[in-house]
Amino acid sequence: MDREQMSNEENYCFDVAGYLIVRDVLTREDLEACNRDIDQKGTAPLPESLEKLRDHPVLEWYLNQICGEEFQLDRKPRLIGEAGNDVGSPLVGGNEPRDLARSYYQQNDARFCQGVLAVWALEDVDEGDGGFVLIPASHKNYVETPEDVLTGADDMGLTVQPSLKAGDLLLCAETTLHGVRPWQGAGPQRLLAYGYIAKTARQSIDADATDEKESLPEWMAELTPVQRAVMQGQNFHRAYPPPVVKSDGKTCRIDESSGLYHPSLYIRDPESEIEEKELYFWDLCGHLVVRNVMDPAWLEAANEAIDKFADQIVVGGAPDKGSKTLAGTGRPDLGGLFELPKPYCDPFREMIAHPAIIHRLNWMEGSGFRCGNATAICSVKGTAGHAMHSGSDPARPGNSYMFQNGRTYCDSVNVAWQLRDVTEADGGFICLPGSHKARYPMPPGVQSCDEPMGLIRHVSMKAGDVLMFMAGAQTHGAYPWQSETERRTVLMNYMGRHMVL
Repeated sequence: MDREQMSNEENYCFDVAGYLIVRDVLTREDLEACNRDIDQKGTAPLPESLEKLRDHPVLEWYLNQICGEEFQLDRKPRLIGEAGNDVGSPLVGGNEPRDLARSYYQQNDARFCQGVLAVWALEDVDEGDGGFVLIPASHKNYVETPEDVLTGADDMGLTVQPSLKAGDLLLCAETTLHGVRPWQGAGPQRLLAYGYIAKTARQSIDADATDEKESLPEWMAELTPVQRAVMQGQNFHRAYPPPVVKSDGKTCRIDESSGLYHPSLYIRDPESEIEEKELYFWDLCGHLVVRNVMDPAWLEAANEAIDKFADQIVVGGAPDKGSKTLAGTGRPDLGGLFELPKPYCDPFREMIAHPAIIHRLNWMEGSGFRCGNATAICSVKGTAGHAMHSGSDPARPGNSYMFQNGRTYCDSVNVAWQLRDVTEADGGFICLPGSHKARYPMPPGVQSCDEPMGLIRHVSMKAGDVLMFMAGAQTHGAYPWQSETERRTVLMNYMGRHMVL
């Protein structure tokens, strides 16, 4: 490599999403040799051409950046999908409960990723082909993953299948939830995976490890079973998980039935009225869509009020910040919705303390939040998009997000009421899931959407849906409006009790 460090774009992508795609690493000759050997020799034993990828200089360079020097091979190479238990198995990874031997750390410009999965694409993988999948940003999740998400029964639209070209290298943090789905591609699935860990990380169980027991010092034979279990813990790589030694504070005993034992001071509160999947989605992505809050009569009244005062719509500047992707005309807004004369103010005042919103704001911010005014975004075809803005870096009051002792802390929440359907083809709200936990500066190409790095997501909604998102912590913006039908979104903000409007 002709540089000493990963670029800020690469750091930002890996930090936010938990994975990074390095394009065109293998030459055509490399690919021909690998695929020829697979066709002619199979993978048992692994052909020399595939073994050589283990020490590829580009891979080694990135692993030094991500895992640190003296990283080591943890899992032998294998073709993804070749093992029968690959396909359809629940996703693995995640950050709750935390596995310190595989976790992702980033602080004070230093990063330590304890485990990395390196996936070589030996053939193209197009969108919809299946195979290797992952959930972006899940390497920093603080909330336990719902079982439905792990199995795919209800992945909540979170699972992504990266598109790869032959020769690409995908680097995935091991705590990023990942797995294998049925292959749908026209050609063969040729994804070769290696597992690597940092210098201090515990090794995984080696399938080829023998049952041969290491000899122990003679003096250890004089110890009690509990004492031996504690002493042998340092050699548990041959029998993971290690023995569980429990104590009531007076006596100790070995618990033969437990796999892992790590007591918690807290238990789930059935009276909290927090829906498990909503909390998971909010913590993972930084936004949440609440469906079907407004009924048809309410929608009709709100749209009628905007039509009535359309002459008061003000066209502001174009918030595209010079972006080619987002360029267009100024954004039309109608403000002061709560101050409109009766009865036209009623549909908007009804939004202020709607039960569906208050219910969620209480667990997002805690009580004592305050509502600002309401503005209707009335974009017409050709209205410019909004450059990506907000985010958790640099950290400052007003843009923080924390999950602590079972509670989420968000200083500012925006609530966007959808008065009309919106699809990706129309344009409108976009966000960068996971950016509320970013620890690197947002790259200019991501801010402008001219080089989005596959990180930006459009949120499609139906009339009557309500979007709630972290106003200061989650990076968000809007695509240009492309529909012949005017955009109708009522935007409101709720500031936490600790902050000044």
